[in-house]
Amino acid sequence: MTDAQLTLICPPVRTNCFSDENPISFLVRLANLNKYPVYRWLLSGKGAGTINYELLYRTLLATDWAGYEQTVPELQAICALPNIHINSSRLRYCPLCLQEESYWRMGWQLKLSVACARHQVWLHDLCPHCQKDQSILKVDENQSECLEQLANAEAIPVPLSVLRMQQFLEEGLLNQDNPLFDANNQPTMVERCELMVFMLKWLGVGEDLAKPARKKFEYVSGFQDKAIQCAEALFSDQSGFWRYLQTIHLFHASYIGIQQKRLVYFYREFFKQFSAPSFQSLRYVVENYAVMNLIRDITEKHTLFTPNAKKVQLWYSFQKACKEYGIASSVLSRAITDKQVNVHHEYAEKYTKSSVYRPDLEKILPHLKRLIPASFAAQILGVTKAQFSQLQNSGCFKFEIPPRRDYCSTWQYSQPELSAIIENINRGAAPITTACLTISQIMQYQIQGRIEMPFLQLIKAILSGQLVVRKSDPQILKIRALSIDGEEFMRWLNNLRPTPEYVSVTEASKLLGVNEEFTYQLVNRGYLHHKIDSRNAKVIFPDHIRRFKQEYVILSKLSEESEISSAKIVEILEPLEIFPVDHNNSYKLRQKLYTRADILKTSLLYRFVQHLPE
Repeated sequence: MTDAQLTLICPPVRTNCFSDENPISFLVRLANLNKYPVYRWLLSGKGAGTINYELLYRTLLATDWAGYEQTVPELQAICALPNIHINSSRLRYCPLCLQEESYWRMGWQLKLSVACARHQVWLHDLCPHCQKDQSILKVDENQSECLEQLANAEAIPVPLSVLRMQQFLEEGLLNQDNPLFDANNQPTMVERCELMVFMLKWLGVGEDLAKPARKKFEYVSGFQDKAIQCAEALFSDQSGFWRYLQTIHLFHASYIGIQQKRLVYFYREFFKQFSAPSFQSLRYVVENYAVMNLIRDITEKHTLFTPNAKKVQLWYSFQKACKEYGIASSVLSRAITDKQVNVHHEYAEKYTKSSVYRPDLEKILPHLKRLIPASFAAQILGVTKAQFSQLQNSGCFKFEIPPRRDYCSTWQYSQPELSAIIENINRGAAPITTACLTISQIMQYQIQGRIEMPFLQLIKAILSGQLVVRKSDPQILKIRALSIDGEEFMRWLNNLRPTPEYVSVTEASKLLGVNEEFTYQLVNRGYLHHKIDSRNAKVIFPDHIRRFKQEYVILSKLSEESEISSAKIVEILEPLEIFPVDHNNSYKLRQKLYTRADILKTSLLYRFVQHLPE
């Protein structure tokens, strides 16, 4: 609280304030009644020339004829907020309120106020006459006409979730059935503002960035869409906040490294900033989501997590997995090589950290016994064989074994994983709307022929939170039976980037830094995997290129990295009986290609292979 003191000079003509009136609004009305050019003529003392809502409120409260002892409690709370949460001098308004009474409500000046809780309409920032913002400090001749026009601005209704968010922001009002907040332990006004700022800020995180930049919430129209997303997260259905976390984690994050960094930054900031008991339910959901999606060891050093989270974590480091489960490192390595256990590698300059997926390790035998072919996998998901073929080898499945000679002639999948995918999609389902279409209808009538690999792009949009599935049945539904709001789907389809997620063989050669003929050799001989698109052309997905770099080393690239000539490297490898992959073939590749595992066995070349990108 400031030590400055102000005195309200009693004018000839006096009036009372309204119960929720902005102190400056009251002073401006009082100045106008007395024909004063500026409201500061009514104030005496240090600080009269600055905008300090808390000081003005205390000054008016101490003036018995002003009527501020009869104001609503939230008026004092808003006036006491730090300036960062208040629009100090620019007017935000509700046209319907101005039609009833010509004064300015203090709740409008909250920087994150977007709606009028009384009339359930969006607030405005600009004059409908000149499309400029208006100052609340003084009214000159040029501004008078604009202020008269404010009440004529269009009144646009807000969604119910936005109304509830505004009521929560201003007054702390909550529905009794909201599981994210404790009605008996509500956040303070400052805490509510900080929560809204935090959530809106993270919705604006840039593409492939780990954390958001500082945001300015100047005009309602500028952050209206994100305000709706924020409101849906906290005040719609029980899965809303979970969908919000999925969006923060996965949307505009094209690779796992950024997704993981973003999740780490988010939960660290959230846990540190919102440690009060009033946020316990939100912290619980964030912790559950982080534990389910973090690809890292959660140890005793991670003090932000509860002891239970450390017990149920999904990933162990390679060394800890060997120790905890009492298995040899060679046994675990073979299981990883055979793709029986999912592993994530994090590469640094001098070392590689490997994290092992615990559920895979604990359930390896049931997984092997419950392997199913692609046709059964399509039935579990509730999709056609043609649709499922778009999902194959696209990175949608953690457990996926391609056909191998003398092993299995068909693609193999894990039934538990497919069931988990269906359950996860159903868990994030929102209530049905009147404009919903089933995914089966969308695939038949809305999307075919409009984009490449339509089903793959649709599923990825659902998994990343770009599209929200909806259902009226509480039971677990298969994909074909789930619905999507028609308007939401069309917005997504219209905004969809025209550039596909795959590249041609020619483009893949540029990414690999080799000539086109050599790339075609790699594709045709099966070293570089590919798929066939709707035009019967060979296309390469990012996962194909990543797997190729993980399995093979091109001699010319190794020579560039090590600064050792190719001929010298061949001389080093031949005595060790390490030969190119086509050593026994009469028709040789245009460049020499080695398996990465073989090169890693050499002490001289090991460190250079580690530096090659995967």
